This record gives sequence, structure tokens and C-alpha cells, in this order.
Amino acid sequence: MAFKTTFKAAALGTVAAVALAGTALADGEGLAFSPLSLDIPALKGLSEGVKHVGGDMGYDVIVLDPKFDATQQQQQLLQLIETGRIKAAWVISVNPGSMGGVIEAAQNNGAVLVVNGVPGEYGFDGMIPGVTFANIDYTAFGGEAGKLAAQCANDALGGTGQALLIQSTEGTAGKAEIDAAMEAELAAGAPGVTVVQTIITAERAESLNKVSQVLQAHPDINVVISAHDEGGLGALGAFEAAGKEIPCLIDMGGNDEVLASVESGTMYGAVALNFGADLMATFDAVKTMLADPAADGRQQSVPLDVKTRP
Repeated sequence: MAFKTTFKAAALGTVAAVALAGTALADGEGLAFSPLSLDIPALKGLSEGVKHVGGDMGYDVIVLDPKFDATQQQQQLLQLIETGRIKAAWVISVNPGSMGGVIEAAQNNGAVLVVNGVPGEYGFDGMIPGVTFANIDYTAFGGEAGKLAAQCANDALGGTGQALLIQSTEGTAGKAEIDAAMEAELAAGAPGVTVVQTIITAERAESLNKVSQVLQAHPDINVVISAHDEGGLGALGAFEAAGKEIPCLIDMGGNDEVLASVESGTMYGAVALNFGADLMATFDAVKTMLADPAADGRQQSVPLDVKTRP
């Protein structure tokens, strides 16, 4: 879920324009970016963003590709830290629970880390020196989508309606929190809206087919919330194919096609993870920690962007 959003060139421009005065890296030292895998398009795009912005700021950026292998991720990072090639790393951990050796090596060598998640996932009770944790608040993510749907139902449908929820597949990061929050906020904000169907999809064509089937059983559906772009766009195609309007279609993800649909008014709204702002916050955290590696890092959350049609 966290990586459905495309890292846009516009975000790069925004981040690059931010002046973070001076870096604490000496000549010949660098910063590593270690995502889950560069096979994920959004993370490949994010890696380009890290190289672009980090290079402009004077960092020697090294991009790693552990290919979903926790052991390989640890070995790659340990080699760079222990040889002194890097003094900072941004890590999207394949397995947070097995990152203890990397964290220890970083602290012993005066390096700093930004890692995904919260301290408890790494076995810590709270914040620790030289490590910033960057979390996705999945409850807030799903909740914002539910709030948008309720807002649309109240504004466009008089507070009543029939809703379809499109959920992500089992095993998707944050699924339980997102599903619960989107439904709870819809119910709280528009109690007159009834959820008549819930489906699980992964791909656009699958979403189109399943939504088309749902419309045969529930032709009066007028509220749709999708936990991912493929679901939102597939739903839009299904309603168009059926010759029906969908007044309240809410998407979570916010790729370029979705945002264009919101701008044109064919979708009511979208909730997106703002990886551009997250990148800016990450470099700021690195700069702050390098100034005092013995100080505790901080807890960050990936910012959310909420868009509605004009």
C-alpha cells in the first residue's frame, strides 16, 4: 500500500528548492538508500529522487537493491557502515526485527539511520540515539478516505446512499488499519450511507470486472471507496461501461491518472502519501542527527495529501 503512489517530478522540484544549509558529511563520505527492492516502480522512482536531491545537497548517494532479502540488506548496509563509506542511511527495512546489527554498527561508527516504522517493530521501547523512525499512519490514511466519502455523501446525496468498499489483498501493509478506519469514518460522518458490498482486488482489470458484477446486484450504488489506484480506476471504468454516474468515488493512492480524474470531476477525491515531503523530512532528519549522533532521533509520519474535485 505504502508504495502505490508515484514519486512525481514536481515533488522533486519542490524538495530540491528547499534550502537545507550545509551538510555534516565530509568529503568522501556518503549516504545510502536501501528500499525493499528497486523492482517496485514507486521505490525505483523514489531512489531517483534521493539521488537527485541528495546530489544537489552535496551528498554522495549510494542506492542499494536488496531485492526483498533481509539478509542481503543487512550485509550491504554493514559493509558500507563498517568501512566508513557512508555516515547516513535511509532504510525501508525488509524485516525490521532483524535490523539490530545494522543499528548497533551505525551507533558504534558514528553513522545515523532513518528507518521505516516505529521503535517497537525494532525491539525498542522508545526513541534511541542516531535513529529516526518514519511511519505511515495507516489509520489516518484510511480515515481520510472515509471522511471524504462521508463529506461527498452529505453534500451530494443528502447524507444517504449505498456504498461499495474496494479493499487491498491480504498481506498488504496496513490493510487491517485502513479497512477499519475507512468504514468507521464513513459510518461516523454519514450514518445514512449503507455499505452494501465489499470486494478485494489487486489489478485494474480485476477491479473493473468485479465492480461490474456488483452493479448488477446493487445498481443503486453511489459511493465507492477504493484502497488503491487500480481499484478506483477500475471502478470508474465499470460505471462508465454501465452508463452510470458515480457521484462519490474516493481513491487512495493518487497517481497521475487519478489526480487528473479528480481535477476533471469524474472522481470526487483522493488521498495520497506525499513522498516528496517525506523525502524532504528525511534529509532534514539526517542533517539534524549528524550534528549530534548521540542524541535521540525522532518519530516521523509520511504526510498525507487530500484532494477534492474543484
